[in-house]
Amino acid sequence: MIVEVGNAVDGVQVGQRVVVNPLLGCTARGFRDLCPNCARGEPNLCLRFHQGTVSAGTMIGFCRDTGGSWSPSFVAHRSQVIPVPDSLSDEEAVLAEPFGVALHAVLRNRPGDDQTVLVLGAGIIGLLTVAAIRAVGSRARVIVTARYPFQAEAAARLGADVVLRARRGADLYRQVAQITGAEVLKPVIGRPLVQGGADIVFDCVGTGRTIDDALRLARAGGRVVLVGLASSPSGVDWTPVWLHEVEIRGAVAYAVEEFRGERVDAVRLAVRLMAEKAVDLKPLVTHTFALADYRRALETVTSKGSSGVIKAVFAFEPSDVVKTSS
Repeated sequence: MIVEVGNAVDGVQVGQRVVVNPLLGCTARGFRDLCPNCARGEPNLCLRFHQGTVSAGTMIGFCRDTGGSWSPSFVAHRSQVIPVPDSLSDEEAVLAEPFGVALHAVLRNRPGDDQTVLVLGAGIIGLLTVAAIRAVGSRARVIVTARYPFQAEAAARLGADVVLRARRGADLYRQVAQITGAEVLKPVIGRPLVQGGADIVFDCVGTGRTIDDALRLARAGGRVVLVGLASSPSGVDWTPVWLHEVEIRGAVAYAVEEFRGERVDAVRLAVRLMAEKAVDLKPLVTHTFALADYRRALETVTSKGSSGVIKAVFAFEPSDVVKTSS
């Protein structure tokens, strides 16, 4: 909710419910002449994240001048603020940002209806990737790996065709091969790999092991998409990249996407799709905490097996609001 607006701000008002696209690209940094990436609608790839009217940082929460979403209030540029329609609850609206991440990854790598997709991981990004595939209208066969039963249930509800509880090792390879009509081969040197496999693999975990698995579970000539990774994975065997000519693509944050004949920001599209009830994401918010209870929140999200958490959020008091700048 907005508590204060700058003198040059129009189109939003104090008391209005909004979500924020946190990327600090050229416009948010006060530049009128946009860098080539921002001009293409890709502020996630802005060349000026270290310049302009605010300090260095790719987005709100990583910039010392703006504050962040764990603080009682933070500052956002008008261009970052997206009004929340009345038809959208707070519990749904809070998912606009991560759903935008998934929509960006999927729309830049949209599966064909006759393709098989493998989503590694059924955390919030993995589940939202499944939701995004269905929300954009793809009828691809979707396979998901899930660690816990509650994740498996959520993946199935969002549109996964097959949910595998085997997350790694021989069982995972065997099951993916069986589903895709492929074979598991064991080279003389190195780990097994699938001859056949998925057309597109979305790695929504981002460890060295899952990247290694993704490369080996993609078909020859297939694609691996690394979605929003924030780690430094090691120990990856890159052999499938040259042996099977597997394409690797990154996907970070959100950008302007092509959708049904128009260009639209992925976070705005996330709000629209939820408001239109094209997808029901509200059940993914499983836990809510007051900001002062952050210790218990952290304990909950780091104990998924016992807590059953998918997405935990902070519930702010009316005075905990976002300030909007020009």
